[in-house]
Amino acid sequence: MLPVYQEVKPNPLQGANLCSRVFFWWLNPLFKIGHKRRLEEDDMYSVLPEDRSQHLGEELQGFWDKEVLRAENDAQKPSLTRAIIKCYWKSYLVLGIFTLIEESAKVIQPIFLGKIINYFENYDPMDSVALNTAYAYATVLTVCTLILAILHHLYFYHVQCAGMRLRIAMCHMIYRKALRLSNMAMGKTTTGQIVNLLSNDVNKFDQVTVFLHFLWAGPLQAIAVTALLWMEIGISCLAGMAVLIILLPFQSCFGKLFSSLRSKTATFTDARIRTMNEVITGIRIIKMYAWEKSFSDLVTNLRKKEISKILRSSYLRGMNLASFFSASKIIVFVTFTTYMLLGNVITASRVFVAVTLYGAVRLTVTLFFPAAIEKVSEAIISIRRIQNFLLLDEISQRNRQPPSDGKKMVHVQDFTAFWDKDLQLLEDGDLTVIGDRGTTLSGGQKARVNLARAVYQDADIYLLDDPLSAVDAEVSRHLFELCICQTLHEKITILVTHQLQYLKAASQILILKDGKMVQKGTYTEFLKSGIDFGSLLKKDNEESEQLPVPGTPTLRNRTFSESSVWSQQSSRPSLKDGAVETQDTENVPVTLSDENRSEGKVGFQAYKNYFRAGAHWIVIIFLILLNTAAQVAYVLQDWWLSYWANQQSTLNVTVNGGGNVTKKLDLNWYLGIYSGLTAATVLFGIARSLLVFYVLVNSSQTLHNKMFESILKAPVLFFDRNPIGRILNRFSKDIGHLDDLLPLTVLDFIQTLLQVVGVVSVAVAVIPWIAIPLVPLGIVFIFLRRYFLETSRDVKRLESTTRSPVFSHLSSSLQGLWTIRAYKAEERCQELFDAHQDLHSEAWFLFLTTSRWFAVRLDAICAMFVIVVAFGSLILAKTLDAGQVGLALSYALTLMGMFQWCVRQSAEVENMMISVERVIEYTDLEKEAPWECQKRPPPTWPHEGVIIFDNVNFMYSLDGPLVLKHLTALIKSREKVGIVGRTGAGKSSLISALFRLSEPEGKIWIDKILTTEIGLHDLRKKMSIIPQEPVLFTGTMRKNLDPFNEHTDEELWNALQEVQLKETIEDLPGKMDTELAESGSNFSVGQRQLVCLARAILRKNQILIIDEATANVDPRTDELIQKKIREKFAHCTVLTIAHRLNTIIDSDRIMVLDSGRLKEYDEPYVLLQNKESLFYKMVQQLGKAEAAALTETAKQVYFKRNYPHIGHTDHMVTNTSNGQPSTLTIFETAL
Repeated sequence: MLPVYQEVKPNPLQGANLCSRVFFWWLNPLFKIGHKRRLEEDDMYSVLPEDRSQHLGEELQGFWDKEVLRAENDAQKPSLTRAIIKCYWKSYLVLGIFTLIEESAKVIQPIFLGKIINYFENYDPMDSVALNTAYAYATVLTVCTLILAILHHLYFYHVQCAGMRLRIAMCHMIYRKALRLSNMAMGKTTTGQIVNLLSNDVNKFDQVTVFLHFLWAGPLQAIAVTALLWMEIGISCLAGMAVLIILLPFQSCFGKLFSSLRSKTATFTDARIRTMNEVITGIRIIKMYAWEKSFSDLVTNLRKKEISKILRSSYLRGMNLASFFSASKIIVFVTFTTYMLLGNVITASRVFVAVTLYGAVRLTVTLFFPAAIEKVSEAIISIRRIQNFLLLDEISQRNRQPPSDGKKMVHVQDFTAFWDKDLQLLEDGDLTVIGDRGTTLSGGQKARVNLARAVYQDADIYLLDDPLSAVDAEVSRHLFELCICQTLHEKITILVTHQLQYLKAASQILILKDGKMVQKGTYTEFLKSGIDFGSLLKKDNEESEQLPVPGTPTLRNRTFSESSVWSQQSSRPSLKDGAVETQDTENVPVTLSDENRSEGKVGFQAYKNYFRAGAHWIVIIFLILLNTAAQVAYVLQDWWLSYWANQQSTLNVTVNGGGNVTKKLDLNWYLGIYSGLTAATVLFGIARSLLVFYVLVNSSQTLHNKMFESILKAPVLFFDRNPIGRILNRFSKDIGHLDDLLPLTVLDFIQTLLQVVGVVSVAVAVIPWIAIPLVPLGIVFIFLRRYFLETSRDVKRLESTTRSPVFSHLSSSLQGLWTIRAYKAEERCQELFDAHQDLHSEAWFLFLTTSRWFAVRLDAICAMFVIVVAFGSLILAKTLDAGQVGLALSYALTLMGMFQWCVRQSAEVENMMISVERVIEYTDLEKEAPWECQKRPPPTWPHEGVIIFDNVNFMYSLDGPLVLKHLTALIKSREKVGIVGRTGAGKSSLISALFRLSEPEGKIWIDKILTTEIGLHDLRKKMSIIPQEPVLFTGTMRKNLDPFNEHTDEELWNALQEVQLKETIEDLPGKMDTELAESGSNFSVGQRQLVCLARAILRKNQILIIDEATANVDPRTDELIQKKIREKFAHCTVLTIAHRLNTIIDSDRIMVLDSGRLKEYDEPYVLLQNKESLFYKMVQQLGKAEAAALTETAKQVYFKRNYPHIGHTDHMVTNTSNGQPSTLTIFETAL
């Protein structure tokens, strides 16, 4: 285990002074580093003590526990919301004061703007007092602007931190709960769901805290603005406010619709990710069965449903953004139309005060307030989901036993002997990194690590669930004698086993059948009472040799001669071959590559691919034109108002000279054009929103399909190299971004960018020389953005790479839940989880603070711009009229929040494009050979089932070691071949070569067709395999047996009948259409193995391959499987990889592999005659009785086959000198 806290850089925020905190200066050193080189994890500052996962989690957990108790006393359902509020209300309330000051400043700004415009309306070059007052107003305006700039970011930083704390505490609680779930509860939830809680649901907390305060600030501000407007333009203001109020329910209605769609989408997403999880976990099996198409359809269907929901919610969002974009236009339009129609005269100061006030309130009312409602409702749904999860049953936490008093410790020295050898094989010894869920170890190695882990615990009671079945006989015996009988002889040990030869050593034997106890007693009692184990277990297994009595240390020499087994595998030059062979084990330890963080900028290519995936380029050009049109209409509408006001005021001046009444302008003409422009703005706005969403969601769909297709076609090696979490991350988080956030962000960015361009153009059009200070501001801005992005991009990437371990840790914890509990490692896992969380928090903290650092500086640039416009217009007062100043200044004020939002969104788009890049990277993986080729084998192929290996070399990866070396062998039609060898001899690799899970060198022929010349599906569909670990997939039993619906019901039932599962399935509520639990976990291993056998029976192929299928099955099921295989597949070629020699002793021939070479290949009896053969030694290791029984069986089979006319009771004359039948010469076929 890693040390939980490495010493990291202390957090500079702790010692920062006020100024530094306000302007985020304490981050400067980090930016300097980021500018010089890429940021690494060591550059991140340590988490603040109050943000530590453990501290936060335990704090909230305390409140939740109190809440649960309170609810129990009041007989209510406990409310998680209440616990959260009790925990955080004080600190959060303080932040409300910030909101108050900020929103007040926003309301004060327009008043002073009005005063400045007033000065222009009544412009008198001689009046210096008025000028000075105007300067004073301009100063107040800029001060307001600066206050806003600074406060806003401090506030945001603090609320985001509050959100982060809540999220971390929640994650801690969810994980803690996951470790305590009871069996019942595990059935009610799935790994996918828990991962989803931790990846999606808790993220809502990050967002909800940001907007929460606007729930009260919004309405308050609206009231204040209405009052000010009333003073300015009288009753007409109510018309505008009415529009705002109408828009509100309209928007919250959108929000409601949106969240209902959202939860529907979530269920589809859950299902899709769960299916993906299974596909990636079971990819080996899927490939061997050639079931890719079936799963491809399954995922595509789920994805279609999900996308249709996503499109609908995206259109809603588009409407929402469009309505936000045109809301202010509609409001101003309604207000002034009413104002005119009531017979009032329009003036510039009134127009722009109203426009700016509406602008201030519009943000709060149409954006923050609805967002607050939406986020709160989303958060409530998430809280409900988390609360339901937290209320699931737990296993009762019993009081831990105090450690037993000074019993003598058991020494573990002898015990490690059998593992040392294996450790030498692994390159880094005991520091070798084991892949996700132990992919880099073979089955036998996993079993031994597991046992070693148990022994190291030094507990008082050991429950061993058949640890001996996954290893070969010699190791099994070694484990039993030295580890179970010797090392653990003072402990209470309960061993569940199918291996009856070990029963003698037991002090008590329990025999179970169908979950009931049949017999209990000692071995001798059983013998006396004459009970035959055979009758109880339907399996005869007599052994005469006494096992060592527990407690008497016996040191047995390894009967395998060291040289024969280990020489090729050790790194010493082996004397036998005279050549140094590289070390290898069967499952090549595939090194897990680190997740790559793509460097530097996101290339233009990525954008091009992204948009092109969504639509034709003609559509894209049309989209660009549409956007431009929308923005032009937007600016023209405001310009028309100011033009109108100017015309009116010039009219007033001339008329006043004549001492006459005010003339009205032609209202119809002005209003008509004004209405036209408003309508255009609204329509264009909506059209472009929907189109952008359509194109981008489409693109997400296309890329997902391409990526999935590419994953299905990737070679198996890819899945060994990349942990499940990493591949799933692409399908959950990255695709989630493409579906949800990216289209929204892109649209938002386009809108704000066009508005910023609009603002600057208007200002330059009014006061051309503004262009002069704009140039340096622009340059500063470009450098600042570059400088910021260098660091920000790294921070963002660190954030996503530090997030992966949190999920990996969670899912491996859930998969190993029983193991964790058995070893009482919950504390350690929880600490590790907290450490992963803290590492992620370090990155997240930097992500929050760096973006604020940047935003403060951006707003400073905008404040400069406002100052330049305000004072510039006063200096140039002679040449300007009020309407122009109003337009320029009111636009400049809107720039404040908008500009920095625009830049932030541009950075956001770039950051999210990383998801696009990561997805595109997976759309173009190295592919395995095509599924179908030009050369199709005839449909009846292979009808003989002859397999020829011709000088086959095999390795899992191009740079990997050879796992099969120069293998040449002929397997005749209908022959039954057993494949034996120690763990790591290359048995499974032989199968991989046959199935072309990686391309073999040399030639493999099946019935005169070269396997490498035909498509993979054509090859794989024609061989059946019963895999080592039986895999079932979520879905119905029918889907599991026959995913392509190629068989009738009758055939399926017959197959189930054959494997004695018919009754079991008929008892299920939906018979064959019952949905299985995740990965078929509601069936026992034996039953799952039988399902795999049923699959093989259904396929009716000429070649059957059995991969240690009976390793974890009880003798009865084992016997059933063996019997079925002998019956059903008598006419087939059968290859069996076996650990238990009794399953293959009656084979036609036996292949003995050793470190990738074929050492012996002949009939079992013939091999047994040669005392030097490896096979003979393997049989002898089983003990005398077993060895004798096996030899007898082999002999009978041999005579039956070769000399059917001689009754096998008559002994043949054998040449006594070497104990071999004289008629036969034995030759070693070590090719």
